[in-house]
Amino acid sequence: MPRVELKWIDGLRFVAKDDNKHSFILDTKTEVGGTETGFQPVDLILVSLAGCMAFDIVSILQKKRSELKTMTVTVEGERADEHPKRYTKINVIIRTNKEVSDADLQRAFELSRDKYCSVFWTLKIPPEINFFLETA
Repeated sequence: MPRVELKWIDGLRFVAKDDNKHSFILDTKTEVGGTETGFQPVDLILVSLAGCMAFDIVSILQKKRSELKTMTVTVEGERADEHPKRYTKINVIIRTNKEVSDADLQRAFELSRDKYCSVFWTLKIPPEINFFLETA
């Protein structure tokens, strides 16, 4: 089972580590006590969706021998004004170079959205979440 761990550094900064020893900093805005030196946790939802779809689409287009040279995935999220300030709308914009056919891009996108992207499906059909509180 994949696992990540967050360890508190100071203020509202944490370091996140995975089983493969990759790490990055999580932080927040200065007006709520952060130092703005890392990603905000809620923004990582957008990063995860963009990354998942990008991996799928690039892989599919490469298998189709498409003339993919450039691709960007931009994900924008609108959040509720009141707590818990969840995302209420997410827009995904996928851009490639003009040599990629519209049909190939559309099909790669559909396969990612409808079959492969685990992040999309986790957002679409939320998982069971269990909490365990411990003191050391």
